[in-house]
Amino acid sequence: MGRPPSPAQRAVQITFVLKGHLKNVQVAYIRVAALLARVRDEKLYRALGHATMDDYAAARLRLQHAQLYRYLAVYDWIREFHRPWLARRPKGFIPELTDAQALMWIEHRLRDPHLSDGLRTELERLRAKALASSRKHASRDAGTRRRCAPFCARSAPRAGGSPAFRGCRRSPSIHSMH
Repeated sequence: MGRPPSPAQRAVQITFVLKGHLKNVQVAYIRVAALLARVRDEKLYRALGHATMDDYAAARLRLQHAQLYRYLAVYDWIREFHRPWLARRPKGFIPELTDAQALMWIEHRLRDPHLSDGLRTELERLRAKALASSRKHASRDAGTRRRCAPFCARSAPRAGGSPAFRGCRRSPSIHSMH
């Protein structure tokens, strides 16, 4: 019989499993959004006797309008800008829902041809910072996976989480510029 794992080894094991579960949460919100979009696009809510998508979501899923809108808006954005996230087993970084909404806002604003140069520069900086942060997290997670491999019974997907957005959602300089 081998020695029981040390507290550090147990902590690494638990952290590894937690990252897998967090990644599953991020993939799950994309799957929920994709299925809601399918119900919307194919008007499947009518087959269940609902006049609107809002009625269907409230009655069948207990989703209020704002929640439904967030899922559908994020799905439409992912479909347009980040299609690989829709894969059955997406690879790499997937931001948390709130971070995805911040990145979505930035990318939509960047498409505005009337955006001031100052705001465009600041938004491009924030977008680059967020995407660089996601790559940094992905490479750091890969290193953790290599170190954890001897202690983990099976491989779990890595989780994201971008500190790059922590300040940008509330940044007065972003919201006050036009």
